Amino acid sequence: MSSVRPTTRFATAVALCCTLAVPGHALAAGKRRGAKAARAQTDVRAQARVIVERAPVYSGPGFGYRVIGTVERDEVVALVERGRRGGWTRVRLESGIVGWILTEHVHVFLYTDDREPSRLRRFGRKLRETLLGPPNLSIHRFTGALSAGALGREGLFLVRPGVLVAPHVGLEAFVGPSSGREASRGIFGLSTQVFVTPHLPATIFVSVGAGAVYTKGKVDTLEEATWSGLVSPGGGFWIVFKYNIGIRFDVRNHILFRADTARSMQEYSGALAFSF
Repeated sequence: MSSVRPTTRFATAVALCCTLAVPGHALAAGKRRGAKAARAQTDVRAQARVIVERAPVYSGPGFGYRVIGTVERDEVVALVERGRRGGWTRVRLESGIVGWILTEHVHVFLYTDDREPSRLRRFGRKLRETLLGPPNLSIHRFTGALSAGALGREGLFLVRPGVLVAPHVGLEAFVGPSSGREASRGIFGLSTQVFVTPHLPATIFVSVGAGAVYTKGKVDTLEEATWSGLVSPGGGFWIVFKYNIGIRFDVRNHILFRADTARSMQEYSGALAFSF
């Protein structure tokens, strides 16, 4: 009997270890499957594939709204809202533009991607979600900016209301004062803007403006008040953030001219900009 007991005890110990070890492996495997399933569930997205040769994307659910983009056959866009506006589906393009497309022009399906996105892609997505806004210059009608900076050696403040006549083209008025040691000026005029990438949250623009300048000398200079014509070519950079607000930087060469003289003054300004 004494020879049987050690063997029995050894077998019992091995069986007990196996019994305890198997649930541990199963639990770890279950956790991995659960994490993978959670990622897959997170990455399940409703998307729409374009089934016509070319489909316009409108700023609203109707043909009376502006065309803010186009998508080609077999392009895939993210689905935002489906079929609640009389045959129109709301989609988000790769550029971030959100607009409306005819429901009959797309095929809706679910897409699942369980691949782990790269760190750079996660950073870009997070930055865009938390800081940058949609490319509003391509879908909005009106803009505005409150600019402050320098005009030559003078201080400058301009109010710039504008209207977007097309996604790439805008008209903008400007009015405001400039003040220096020798003179004070009142500046006003109208400019045309061309946006290079209005479908992105950041865009470069070029501008050409014309107007007039009223210049009045300081008391100690004894100079008379004069009117001058104004031509102001230039450009800048516009970044759109959340809630239709952004920042803008302008660099322009203002040429003040009269019948007998001409003077060039450079503008360097920053602005709080908005669109709606």
